[in-house]
Parts: sequence; C-alpha cells; structure tokens
Amino acid sequence: MPNLNDREWIEIFLGDLFIVKRPNARSEKQYQDGTIPFVASGNANNGLIKCCAKQPNELLDEGNCITVSPVDGSGFYQEANFLGRGGAGSSILLLYNDCLNKYSGLFISRMIRQTCSKYCYGKMGNKESIKREKIMLPVSEDGTLDYYFMEQYIKEREEQLIKKYETLLGKNNKAIEIKLESSEWQPFYIKKIFDEPQRGKRIVKKNHSEGFTPLVSSYGQGNGVTHFVGNKKSVRKFSNCLSVANGGSSAGTTFYHPYVFVASDHVTQCWNANLNQYQYLFLATAMEKTLIGKYSFSHEISDPRLAKEKIMLPVLPSGEPDYAFMEQYGKNLMLQKYQQYFDYITAKSAH
Repeated sequence: MPNLNDREWIEIFLGDLFIVKRPNARSEKQYQDGTIPFVASGNANNGLIKCCAKQPNELLDEGNCITVSPVDGSGFYQEANFLGRGGAGSSILLLYNDCLNKYSGLFISRMIRQTCSKYCYGKMGNKESIKREKIMLPVSEDGTLDYYFMEQYIKEREEQLIKKYETLLGKNNKAIEIKLESSEWQPFYIKKIFDEPQRGKRIVKKNHSEGFTPLVSSYGQGNGVTHFVGNKKSVRKFSNCLSVANGGSSAGTTFYHPYVFVASDHVTQCWNANLNQYQYLFLATAMEKTLIGKYSFSHEISDPRLAKEKIMLPVLPSGEPDYAFMEQYGKNLMLQKYQQYFDYITAKSAH
C-alpha cells in the first residue's frame, strides 16, 4: 500500500504548478435546468449547485482541472466539462496542468484545500493570491513530482471503499421493505423521548486549544462541526446523542453524533441510553421537520421550549413509539446509500 511517509515532499507554488484562470461572467440564475454541472464556490458536492442547459454557442469550461473557491479555499477536481461561476469576487478559480488526471487531481485538490482553508468572506482569495500559495507534494528520487505515487495512493483508497461497501452490503445486512404510511403515527413530547435536554457551554474562539475533538455549534453543515479543539477544562462533552442548533439561520438543525464532541452553548444535546444510531437518525429527521423554520435569531430554542415541542412518530398498538420500525427504516435508507456509493465508485473505477 502506498504510504505518505515513503516519499520526500517539497513545497511548490500553485502558480508554478498550474495555469490559473477565471470562468466567464455567469450566474446560475441565467440558466434553465439541464445536464451541465454548474460549479460555484460551495464547499460540498464538488462545488455543484445545479445542472443547467448551456446558452446557444456558449463554450463550457474544460474539465480535468481543479476548481478553488476564493470564499473558503475549497478545492475540487472536475473531471467533465462544466459551467463555472464567474464575474464577481466569489468567482471560482480554475487550475490547469497537462499532467493532471482524475487520481492525481483528487490528491492535489485535497492538499490545496488544506492550505487554502484560511480564506473566508472577510479575507477572500483571488487569482494572484492563489498563485502565491504553497502546497506540499511528493517527489521521486530525481526530484520531480511523483504523479504515479499520487495516483496509486488514491486508487488504493478507492479499493478500500469498494471493500467497505461490499462488507456493509453483505448477507447479514438486507433491507426489509416498509413504508412510512404502513404505520400509525402519533405526536410525542420531546421530553418523553429523551432525558432532560442539556445545553453546551460557551467557548470563545480565542480560548480554543489545538486538538482533535469536534466542536459542535449552530452550523447547518458537516454535522455542526466548526472546529477541532483540545480543551479539557470548562467544556461540556457528550457522545451518542443528538445536537439541536438553538438559533440563527440553522436553528432546529439536528445531527447525530456517535463520537465524543464538545458542545458550544449554541446547541442542546438530546440523549436516550436505549437508542441506537438508526433510531437516533430517524428521530433527528422528525425533530427537524418540527423545528426548522419555527425558530430564528430573534426566537431561539430554549431548553424548556425544546422539551415541550411535539414530534410525529410511528407507534405500536399499545401507543408506545415503534422503535423497531424506526430502526429498520433507518437501516433501509443507509443500505440504499451504500448501494449508491458502491455503484458510483465501481463505475468510476472501471473507466
């Protein structure tokens, strides 16, 4: 297996490695729905925000490149031709190198993301600043960039994912067809499902210490994780529970955390020792259906308010929540996703 420690590494300017371009001025609002990826400065889904029909005689941005967001430094490899967001300060940047392919592109885009994650709305990148950024890359014995090593490293990770999904889709993990409408549903107070909700504790950014424990706050993506910290004192740690964002634009967003995390005062944990991951994930969705859109900056979710909220759940003939139904439904969704991931990876690796 290729090992990152098996090679010498050098620093290299992105401007020495790539030709850096900007897309033509365009916005996704100009386009009808279609099949062409529209790539903007988002930090998820490869920067894809929609698929569009191109304008008459419009030239697409060429694929086999890396796109970089000046807003947050997100780097993604784009295999196919696409439409890039251009014409403003948040216009993505296009990085071209004739030696690039899918695997080396995925490797290098990850290195770019690590270096350029310092960018934000208050300190955005641009064409010239990106050229001055340095990344670390492996080199061969003759001192040239080792593209073969990069390719083999990513291919090995791809093979590991295929084996992982094969295991998850094995004989002992089969879907049992059930439908949401096949069960009776009733409202339940959140306080009847979970132990007493507990809010996290305030921890200001200047007091963060470096570490590996996720810090969860009122953030609507990435499971609410905003930083990784090493703080051990004056923090509240939880695990195997749900976090609910209390306010702001993400108020009501609910995530499941099987790992230990530090909770800020912008989230509340909901815990029940008898629940498993599939039941937690089902309940997270049920809670979001009730909470999102109801609360905001000016109307936050206090712990007493949260306890008194009601969520709709499937029930047994006895009137108790049907946790077995929730578990199987959650397993079915996970198996569907595993199958999609498996099909996608095996199809891509076959090319």
